[in-house]
Amino acid sequence: MLKLLKYDLKRRKERILVFIVIALLAQAGLWISSAKIDAGVASLNLAVYCILAIAMIFIVVTGYFRNLKSYQRRLLPVTALQTVLSPMLLALLLIGVVVLLGLAHLGIYKLLYTVDFLPGNLLTVGFRALLQSVWSILFLMVMVMFSFTVAFSLRMKGRVWLGIALLVLLENGIGYLEKFLFDTYFIGLDNAFNFEIYPGRFQSGSDFTIKYLPGNQGALLFEVAVVCLMIYGMVALVKRRIEV
Repeated sequence: MLKLLKYDLKRRKERILVFIVIALLAQAGLWISSAKIDAGVASLNLAVYCILAIAMIFIVVTGYFRNLKSYQRRLLPVTALQTVLSPMLLALLLIGVVVLLGLAHLGIYKLLYTVDFLPGNLLTVGFRALLQSVWSILFLMVMVMFSFTVAFSLRMKGRVWLGIALLVLLENGIGYLEKFLFDTYFIGLDNAFNFEIYPGRFQSGSDFTIKYLPGNQGALLFEVAVVCLMIYGMVALVKRRIEV
């Protein structure tokens, strides 16, 4: 698995570096053009890192699609499970790189500026928001992979459009079922920024803190079960494609 991950990373290294450099240049531009660092600039910084994370996922998913259609890839001695899990591990690795870049950026801000506009419990809240966001990204990524794996397993024209249609149906179907059962629409997205703001002064100098509202654990378990089923389905389809 690690060799396969290293192989995929090496093949996409150039595109990954291009996106990272573009993001860093955008951050430098924001830094230079800003008279001061405030909540507005911090929001733009966060938006750049979110776009970078989405770009990383796009690179991983498109690479998975190419692997499905590549005859040479099917000749490699890898199992169907490795073919499916390798993109997910690569996505987690790249998201980790984006997070490290964001933390380094935050550290520079704290060294050079006063960041009273940030909540006093930023690390605690940020860690939970990060976990929820990463889960949401992976959940959506698995849905995209599953939809197009089903589409590419069929011998017909217009498979890309079929994959898009399956993705729309799957996303809305799962979202409706989760809303019906647990009264929440994708727990990761609902809870990532589900918090309340409390006034008060802390040692960090911030005038407020953030408290997360409780989430529905049943909905999270439901999503985990759905992801496991989709991974099982992808492995079965990829295995059949390799054998053919």
